[in-house]
Amino acid sequence: MSSKHQLLTFVSLLETNRPYLVSCVRIPALQSLLLFSRSLDTSGDCCRLVADGWLELQLADSESAVQLLAASLRLRARWESALDRQLAHQARWRLEDKDEEEEAPVNRREVAALSRELLQFTASKVSYSLRRLTGLEIQNLYVGPQTITAAPSLPGLFGCSTPSPHPTKGGYAVTDFLTYSCLTSDVDLYGDCLRTFWTCPRCDLHMPLTPLERIAHESTCPEAPQDGPPGAEEAAPEPLQKASALQRPYHCEACQKDFLFTPTEVLRHRRQHV
Repeated sequence: MSSKHQLLTFVSLLETNRPYLVSCVRIPALQSLLLFSRSLDTSGDCCRLVADGWLELQLADSESAVQLLAASLRLRARWESALDRQLAHQARWRLEDKDEEEEAPVNRREVAALSRELLQFTASKVSYSLRRLTGLEIQNLYVGPQTITAAPSLPGLFGCSTPSPHPTKGGYAVTDFLTYSCLTSDVDLYGDCLRTFWTCPRCDLHMPLTPLERIAHESTCPEAPQDGPPGAEEAAPEPLQKASALQRPYHCEACQKDFLFTPTEVLRHRRQHV
């Protein structure tokens, strides 16, 4: 169990007599798989995740696992929405052959807020294990179609999505890439019935809940703070996070903000104010 597992990403593939990966970068494994996997399968408590059918992640804490999963769903939806709007705008602009460029459909504040949340998400520290599944484990990975098809009553856990039974894997298809509670597991069958008393810090609700029910309540709590207008988060001060040995504190006189930047990032940031 560690929070430092990494994967390797690359910009392009150069093929000569041998294939070469160009511009390789190490990235955090758990957060990257949650953001980029084409398929994500979970166990009932979300402590066990399988990405793309062959990489298994085991998390020790169910509550942390659900929070990360819910955060990744929100980020992926916002990222895809912004990208779709931008691509549709560019396609329209090219077809109409306009000389003057219209206002971009995605404003800078929205992009800055999304970028900041993505960085905070990838910098989160969670202990987990990572391994490759064997061929036999892949063959016996899913519980299969279930006779009981009632979706779990966990409003707000996965955003606005309404889970539907998956026809082949079992469990519930939440999005086109996420299938909840479809993995075979040796966990106690009565685990979902075991609840502990918990008090909501917002509405003072006190009742026995499972970790999944607790997260669902926090997402739909009537006393939860309402989301402000897009880009409102930009006014909040950004916490300084040590991400690289080359980064140094930098105070920008133009925007009156503090950052942790490498020398290259300082030059890039100054260019934005020119």
